[in-house]
Amino acid sequence: MRKENSQFVTGFVSEAGSHIDNRDYFAYMETDDMACYVLAHGLDTDQEIRSAEMAAKAVLENFMEKPFMSKRRLKEGLRDAQEWLQFESRRVRLKASLLAVVTDYTRMVYASCGNVRLYHFRGGRLNFRSRDHSLAQAMADEGRIPEEAATLHEERGNLLEYLGKPGKSRSFLSKKTLLADGDVLLLATPGMWGNVELAEMLGALEEAKDPNALTDTLEEVLLSRQLRTVPNYTAAAVFIDKIFQEKVKNRRKLIKRIVIGALALMLAGGGAWLYAAKAAQRKAEAIEDMIQYGSQGDDYAHMGDFEKSLKAYSEAKNAATKANDKISKKLYVNKQNISQAMVDGNGYVDKGDFDNAQVSYEKALKEAKVYLPSDSDGIQQKLESLDDYAAIRKQMDTADLKFQGQDYIGALALYNKANTAATEAGYDAAIESIAKKKQETEDKIAALKREIQEIRAGQLEARGKRLLAAEDFDGAIDAYNDAEEIYQAIGKLESVVAVERTISKIEDKKIAKQQEEAAALAKEQEAADQAAAEAAAAEQAAAEQAAAQQAAEVNETPSKTSGQAASGQPAPDAAKDAADTGDAAGGA
Repeated sequence: MRKENSQFVTGFVSEAGSHIDNRDYFAYMETDDMACYVLAHGLDTDQEIRSAEMAAKAVLENFMEKPFMSKRRLKEGLRDAQEWLQFESRRVRLKASLLAVVTDYTRMVYASCGNVRLYHFRGGRLNFRSRDHSLAQAMADEGRIPEEAATLHEERGNLLEYLGKPGKSRSFLSKKTLLADGDVLLLATPGMWGNVELAEMLGALEEAKDPNALTDTLEEVLLSRQLRTVPNYTAAAVFIDKIFQEKVKNRRKLIKRIVIGALALMLAGGGAWLYAAKAAQRKAEAIEDMIQYGSQGDDYAHMGDFEKSLKAYSEAKNAATKANDKISKKLYVNKQNISQAMVDGNGYVDKGDFDNAQVSYEKALKEAKVYLPSDSDGIQQKLESLDDYAAIRKQMDTADLKFQGQDYIGALALYNKANTAATEAGYDAAIESIAKKKQETEDKIAALKREIQEIRAGQLEARGKRLLAAEDFDGAIDAYNDAEEIYQAIGKLESVVAVERTISKIEDKKIAKQQEEAAALAKEQEAADQAAAEAAAAEQAAAEQAAAQQAAEVNETPSKTSGQAASGQPAPDAAKDAADTGDAAGGA
């Protein structure tokens, strides 16, 4: 039950884009011992028959009959799909690109025909990608264009091989690849890989926690291009959280038993037989260890982990020495030398010493062609990447100079550019170094922005003080509130508290001033009211006095008149007074 003791999680997205029909088709099947994942992309325009679906189902049906990891059976599945498309090509020639991946939860093998791609990621970097059957890929293989240019070249859709092709189509069948915990497989049609760059795939992979998150992010990147016409696109991701761990094959025990038995039969005699039997047992154990460590070393070397392969080959060499197997010892010594050269080369790359790295890689490549031929392509790729690594280092050095010159914005832009290039090239040491430098640069920029904000807040506080001195309480409060917002934004909480206290004091002063002005106004009003009342009282008193005086004068007039009548002739002045009194009375 290999499936129950492993963990393979699958997610995918497949959409028609701007078109009515989606001519991509993805399907997979997982059995107890094996799984098969098939992705196809239709190349024809038939409105009734879906060539991608037909081809994918033909491969899956072949797999369902008897699950397999055989190249022969996988080739038969693609041949069935080819024949079915040719048979149904009545109105329109049916054509499709197809990729099929089969795994036993420990290893995988794949077959492709056309330009549906497989990306194998390990440790957050690209381990390998399948090759297209396009003219652009052929031009890249011949060295006429750079490898990375094949993805965007105008001939990337000009296919030399595809299912449904007249006559026979040639498919690519891979060797078995050992899987590892944490591996990610990404199957993508041209609509996806043609519009999402490798660096963007790696960035999405770094953030994704599951296959659906990865495919959703890739879809968002594609749609963010805002293409006038969005093609059919499909991306299927398989997260290999845990592979099935196989036990050491029983053949080693069988070898041990055969060697012991053979030596035992060859020897006779008491003590001599016992000694020979023990020696045979030790030799058998040494042979078993040699095979085990040698196999581990090969696996580690294939995965590119040469530090572990170095240790494993060393143990295999020691075991071969114990077993007195000179041929195997020489083999593992040479493999150990290859691993050591690769470890040295990687160390030189980490230090930026690319000349010595080239010497080490070339030494390893020369030996690998004889003793590790299956890994020579990976070493050749390392060797070819040195120019890219050197360019990345140059960018990092330029960014360092800008950083030292306090041009932090320029330095950050160069670090980001170098990080993208390092991610695409798989330059792990540079990626780690750039991450630290980027963080340091971003911290510097953040500190400068914080300092500018602090200066602005200080200016607002000073303005608030001036307004407070002028008793413009509202203006002062506004200035201090603006300063408080800045302090909160930069996280300077002690200044926030101090400003809040200042605002509180200003509000208290404002209230006290308002109360003082209200009291003065009330006192002024009271004085005015009192003055008015006193004026009214004085006026009334004056009026009363005038009335009393008039009344007194009126009472005095009759007595003067009586005196004049008694004498018989009024005095001239008396007569004049009487006339005036008469006029006053008439007027009254």
